[in-house]
Amino acid sequence: MSVSNTVIVGAGPYGLSIAAHLKAAAVPYHLFGTPLESWRKFMPVGMVLKSERFASNLWDPNRQYTLERYSAEHKIPYQPAGSPLSLADFLDYAEWFRERAVGESIDAKLTSLRRTRTGFLLEFAGAPSLEARRVVLATGHMAFRVVPEELASLPEPFFCHSSKLCDLSGFAGRDVTLIGAGQSALETAALLQESGAHVRLIIRENQVRWNATRNGHRSMTDKIRNPESGIGFGWESVVVSEMPQWFRRLLPVDLRHRYVAKTWGPSGAYWLRQRVEDRIEILLNCQVGEAKVENERVRLEVHGPDGTETVWTDHVIAATGYKVDLNRLDYLDPDLRKSIAREGGAPVLNSQFETSVPGLFTVGIASAPTFGPVMRFMFGAKHVAPVLTQRLR
Repeated sequence: MSVSNTVIVGAGPYGLSIAAHLKAAAVPYHLFGTPLESWRKFMPVGMVLKSERFASNLWDPNRQYTLERYSAEHKIPYQPAGSPLSLADFLDYAEWFRERAVGESIDAKLTSLRRTRTGFLLEFAGAPSLEARRVVLATGHMAFRVVPEELASLPEPFFCHSSKLCDLSGFAGRDVTLIGAGQSALETAALLQESGAHVRLIIRENQVRWNATRNGHRSMTDKIRNPESGIGFGWESVVVSEMPQWFRRLLPVDLRHRYVAKTWGPSGAYWLRQRVEDRIEILLNCQVGEAKVENERVRLEVHGPDGTETVWTDHVIAATGYKVDLNRLDYLDPDLRKSIAREGGAPVLNSQFETSVPGLFTVGIASAPTFGPVMRFMFGAKHVAPVLTQRLR
């Protein structure tokens, strides 16, 4: 059986950025996963990234392989902000980054992870088993999908989570109802409507929130008063996006968790607004109370400010977000899962992203309750990769 010093599981923005740092530091590792798999397989065709171009980089230690450099080499117009980046262009950039900064990954899915006397045993579908001293879990958000209880009994193809969409052309001519008020719900609604579906949004809040519009040139005074960060405008955004270690150190556990849960909530990108308003039916202050399949359609009982109404639809899509819960990681051996100290469903992490099990690290959305909302965005990878490299040398 092969033995590895360090295994990275997951080849998304975090996994690729960590691998690029380790490679540059000549730290031996194995990287498992299909590069940007969830982005390629489950994000809708035609999607545009919510993050600005300057905040949509993958990260190598010398900043050689930035989106700006990629754009220059391929003669693609580039401006840091105000020019939304398509998913297709981002995936092309990510492949360019991987080829230059990382190299090949092993295209295999982790099926089992358990402890051994000397580290960990990893079993894969599509590759031989492997022993490793250290394991970095960069497996992303897919396992943590939230499905409201009232929708959980709906079968496919009448129901799916928004994280499992790709080609929307099959919805043409169909009636589709989306649950949610964030970018995923709003952009999916726009893409569906543009693909020929009849679309409605059901939203609990009393309004749709839109991110601030960029109005071209900003004065120096405005930049000082309201600076732009990798995850938004304002000094609070700057602190959250640039100081995750201080977030962990200064805030008590309960306040950290509440802050992550309540901030950077559902909202839509400024450039999406004109594709949604006055084009798509939106039911505000509404919540689904019951959902059943009857006569090959879905009957929704929707509670709103004017009482309860029945909505008939062909498909329901839950764009209802994610919540970290280690119990959802089915590849964790039960004994290993029990050994990981938790704060609620999230792992307790030290300053180097290490769990209470020595040698086991977790990054990305699973680390957000510890290091803050920036870890829900690819921008957070720039903080994680150098810290882990220093620890894994």
